[in-house]
Amino acid sequence: MRLIPSLPLAPLGAAVAAAVLLSGCEGGDFEFDTDFLSGEESPGPSESPSPEDGENSEGEDGQDQEQASGYALPQSCEAADVAGAAGDLAPGTELREESGEIEDIDGAEQVSCILSSGEAGAATLTVVFTEGTDPSANPEVIQVPGAEEEMNWDVDIDVDVDTYHTEDTDDLGGDLEYVGAVDGSSTQLYLELPEEFYVTAVVTNADVEREELERVVLRAAENVRS
Repeated sequence: MRLIPSLPLAPLGAAVAAAVLLSGCEGGDFEFDTDFLSGEESPGPSESPSPEDGENSEGEDGQDQEQASGYALPQSCEAADVAGAAGDLAPGTELREESGEIEDIDGAEQVSCILSSGEAGAATLTVVFTEGTDPSANPEVIQVPGAEEEMNWDVDIDVDVDTYHTEDTDDLGGDLEYVGAVDGSSTQLYLELPEEFYVTAVVTNADVEREELERVVLRAAENVRS
């Protein structure tokens, strides 16, 4: 809001009174300039955009930036370049894909991409894109075909859990949650992103460094960033 200085009422009254007295004196040639009392406004500065206009422009720019930095489920694992995100961590070249709504959770969907060698009991790397529900709070959401025993959270398995963030996740506006089974049967890393979007990497039957999983989920997230 622009504040316009004004003349205080008390000095204004004194000025008027002085003008009357001086003009009534005999032989007084005093001329009192009353322009400042006339109420006429001096030419104003050139028009500039109102604060509201500026705020609307900034708001629209902010919305555009927000939309540009959003995340969306990929049309397919190939479209998300999951194999590229996995890199050397992929245990094989076979890629299986499952997608659709998540049972019993309204509005939630996911796309699962399973990389393996195709051999029974071999290591697997699963990259899951989830929208509308937190898979770390619903372990049953993450389904790894052929690894039900390892992923069965009803079994008493000791796990290490660590929630944290890095400079890279800060850039994406997200946080990480690491869950590793003490017996080495599975390792999971959840990347939580804005608007209930998650990217999860799950490894079974293999020892994988946490930093490698970070690289996978971060690159996979970048691949589906609009």
